[in-house]
Amino acid sequence: MRFNTALAATFASTAVLACATALAQPAPIKLTGLRDADFKRQQEFFPSTQPELLHSGGCGVMEGIASASDGRVFFTEITRSVGCSDAKGMQGGRIWVVEPGGKPRVFREPSGMAAGLAIDAQDRMVVAEGADYGGRRVSITDLKTGEYDVAIDKAGRIYFSDLRLFGPENIEQRINAVYRLDPPAITGRGLWPITRIIGDNSKMNGIELSPDQRTLYVGLCDPGTNALGEQGAAALDRTSAGGLLAYPLDASGTPGKPRVLLDLEKAGCVDGMATDTEGNVYASLPASPGGPGIYVITPAGELVAKLQLPNRESPVNVGFGRGPDANMLYIATVGAGKLYRIRIGKPGSTPTP
Repeated sequence: MRFNTALAATFASTAVLACATALAQPAPIKLTGLRDADFKRQQEFFPSTQPELLHSGGCGVMEGIASASDGRVFFTEITRSVGCSDAKGMQGGRIWVVEPGGKPRVFREPSGMAAGLAIDAQDRMVVAEGADYGGRRVSITDLKTGEYDVAIDKAGRIYFSDLRLFGPENIEQRINAVYRLDPPAITGRGLWPITRIIGDNSKMNGIELSPDQRTLYVGLCDPGTNALGEQGAAALDRTSAGGLLAYPLDASGTPGKPRVLLDLEKAGCVDGMATDTEGNVYASLPASPGGPGIYVITPAGELVAKLQLPNRESPVNVGFGRGPDANMLYIATVGAGKLYRIRIGKPGSTPTP
């Protein structure tokens, strides 16, 4: 089983979203909407548009961003075997950490090609370890004790996407999909039942939960492969699909029919995401007709703001800090391997006990 680049965990939150299903749903945002968008709320979300460069020089892809309760911010570096090998051989990926007031340092190396990260209110870090000689698993570490095999929150459910972007390993699964892990019902330890919950689209990459845990956002980022679509017709044409879908979740964590919030019409990609306390989605678009950047979309599907990085660099993941830095947005990029941060006008949605 392969576990790859995006991961989200169910976090309890006091924020409540407006019930979008009770309102008329707007049409999906398409190419014209991205090119011609009038971001009237830009200042509300991004009072400043000058992010601070926090880290650079990675040879691979900077990815999953997650923050702990003590203010530490973690992010991953995927050191691809093609391009990141040196005289000592292949590298095994890294997890970096930024201490409050400090500079990035390596927290874990090798990381099993860690990609997606999520940290709950008890500081338990879930890591999606990818392919390309990585762990190809989901691992859980208690940041306070270092112990493994723990639950992630009250419900205990973990959502993750499984896609293959690189790596020579055989692909055992017939489709790229989104899965849910449920913790053991009694002891909290042992085998975690796994369920494939979404398999009707192509390469599903970034995933994120709404603050009230009633919506699962899934970003499509497919360079051209097909999914078999065992669960019926896809919400978007599978081949080279790029877009953002919103799946309603019932009490058991099972998704319903999705709403299409963004359809890039085979001309872009949606990667990692984060949400603020109001439920707005901050989606990383490493490539799009409107240019690469962080696009902010409301739960109702309205495009309201955009942040463009210096030199039109391509963001692939975003995440918020906690505590005094709850409104600090961290942004990881592909290519030069950089991490930016910028203080914005909204606090991020963070897990609560």
